Amino acid sequence: MVHAFCGPCGALNITPPQLAPDEQGVIATEVKSSLAAPTRWSVRVIPWDPGFTEPPAAAPSNVAAQGGPATLSTPSPHLTPPAPLAIPSHPLGVEISPRFFSLAGHGRQVIRARIMDRSRHYRLLIEQIPDDALSNQGVNFRFRFSLPIYRSRQDPLIPHGVTIH
Repeated sequence: MVHAFCGPCGALNITPPQLAPDEQGVIATEVKSSLAAPTRWSVRVIPWDPGFTEPPAAAPSNVAAQGGPATLSTPSPHLTPPAPLAIPSHPLGVEISPRFFSLAGHGRQVIRARIMDRSRHYRLLIEQIPDDALSNQGVNFRFRFSLPIYRSRQDPLIPHGVTIH
């Protein structure tokens, strides 16, 4: 379970925090809020190289709207980055439901995605959409949750170059 404090007296829980597709390629996770105020969220899936701990920070949020292929690469001071990953104009052939959602105070939402190409690794990104009404009220934080999607339940990964004794 991912448990994140999102304010002085509230939290978000995401269960399960690591995902693996079932026989049909479907993954599911649940987001629960203990916040009193409603929040808005977007959901997307991006390719992931398990040798890196985080997905690219500047990944495009709407690949289909860009009208053509894009590339992602992950710079790292400690590892040599892989070749850029090609992203087709259809968002990786992944079906996501819901793509955008509002989470009512103390609400819950189940997120499902169907992974077509199960030979690759992905991450499910759940990102908070800023509330325009709060933009003039000082510092506002937005949350981004990055959940690994493994190829199978037996695929907990050890990053490249890591040895366990």
